[in-house]
Amino acid sequence: MAAQKGRDMVLKIGSGGESETFATIGAIRTNNMTLNNNPVDTTTTGDAGIQTMLADAGVQSMSISADGIFKDDTAEETLRAAAFARTSKNFELLFPNGDKYAAAFVVQDYNRTGAHDNAETFSVTLVRSGAGTFTPAA
Repeated sequence: MAAQKGRDMVLKIGSGGESETFATIGAIRTNNMTLNNNPVDTTTTGDAGIQTMLADAGVQSMSISADGIFKDDTAEETLRAAAFARTSKNFELLFPNGDKYAAAFVVQDYNRTGAHDNAETFSVTLVRSGAGTFTPAA
């Protein structure tokens, strides 16, 4: 795989409408997606001290963290409302090569920071709720 520009990784939040539209969440400076697979340890005394895992039996989790500067009020208001309401919202994570991952996420952490001589910034951590859909680039 060729190197990809990190700045082209885009996080979008859904409007929640019947015909859902997605808005880009600000000028994100850093994005991070973490996929955790927690297999089940099935090691027994007969395994001679070598760990044995049942790969597809555990819980899979995913989180996305991002920080940056909001580019407009709409995305900030939607994200803030989801954080305060403790509800899940649909998000899309677009990768530079054209791949897309879409799922419902809950806001785990939401921070806003501002200095008197600089722009207000934010950071957010999202935790997936339920299954998602990975769509490879066409």
